[in-house]
Amino acid sequence: MGKKNNNKKNKKPVNKNTSNNENREEKYPFVSVCTPTFNRRPFIEGMIKCFNHQIYPKDRMEWIIIDDGTDKIEELVKEHPNVKYFKYDEKMTLGKKRNLLHEKSKGEILVYMDDDDYYPPQRVSHAVEKLMGDKEALCAGSSEIYIWFKHINKMYQFGPYGPKHSTAGTFAFKRKLLEDNKYDEEACLAEEKSFLKDYTVPFVQLDPMKVILVFSHNHNTFDKKKLLDNPHPQFVKESNKTVNDFVKEKDLKDFYMNIDTLLPFYSPGLPKMKPDVLEQMVKIEETRRKHAENMMAQGVGGGQIMIQQGDQNIALNNQQIVEIMKQQQGALQQQGGQLQQIKQAYEQLARDNMEIKNQLQSKDNTITELQKLNTQLLMKLSGSSSS
Repeated sequence: MGKKNNNKKNKKPVNKNTSNNENREEKYPFVSVCTPTFNRRPFIEGMIKCFNHQIYPKDRMEWIIIDDGTDKIEELVKEHPNVKYFKYDEKMTLGKKRNLLHEKSKGEILVYMDDDDYYPPQRVSHAVEKLMGDKEALCAGSSEIYIWFKHINKMYQFGPYGPKHSTAGTFAFKRKLLEDNKYDEEACLAEEKSFLKDYTVPFVQLDPMKVILVFSHNHNTFDKKKLLDNPHPQFVKESNKTVNDFVKEKDLKDFYMNIDTLLPFYSPGLPKMKPDVLEQMVKIEETRRKHAENMMAQGVGGGQIMIQQGDQNIALNNQQIVEIMKQQQGALQQQGGQLQQIKQAYEQLARDNMEIKNQLQSKDNTITELQKLNTQLLMKLSGSSSS
């Protein structure tokens, strides 16, 4: 009996606060929300509201923002308690920015939230729940996404393309993924495939209704209206879903539905301000055109021609290939024209800058001469006073 009493006396007390904290950290792993941005000032109000509306505990989140724009948004986000803001003068590719976001973050789980899309309140919590519930999965995302096209007042469903496919704007992943994976730093767009090693990374799909709603707008780097040109019926379908099905917050619904009214007054956000991206788009289109020509040549003998859509192989006939080639050639010509316009605009800016520089130099020379005359006059006045 005495020994039993001594054990009770010597037993260390349990710190309930420590135990509760450990349980909470296990239930809510620390999350780094990652946002790359470039000249998206009109969208920042909506972006901040999307973050603030997240139901995941804010004390278990940080928000990393990498800004390489010419119109920095520092004053809009620097007071936010979760934000860690990093600004750079050098324009970077999207692949390089995403790698930098990873380096600056410390979360056990990283969740992407891009600067111009709507993310529902359960965006973070849903991704964490799915990742923590699947021990094998390293990455989560949605191969099925919805885009609202305001110019035709219609919602379209894109995908699903495959069980391990996703677009980067829906990514969430465990930090362990970064041990062997990083983005191609030459990639300005379509950067997902290389990061996921041709979609071979252990993956878990998310509920698209809990992840993202994309709004097509006039400042999209890639004009999403082109997605409706000759869409494949298996992967692109008009949807009966509405904006109300995704966006429950009235203020955010009004914001994204009316965002195009703000964009005409914000020239820094125009796609032409990203010549590196447009140039890469031209190269991609040229590669696709050559690929289509090769497929055409292979099909002359009557063999079946296949293209890959996500993880699916789709058979095409020669007529379909010719049509695809025509569309790609037209798109290539259009983008080539856009690139030429951008080059001309930059050349004009360079000429204007040189003219302004010359004018400033001339004014500096005038000021210098006036200062000399003023000094001489003061000396004369001083001499007159002495005499």
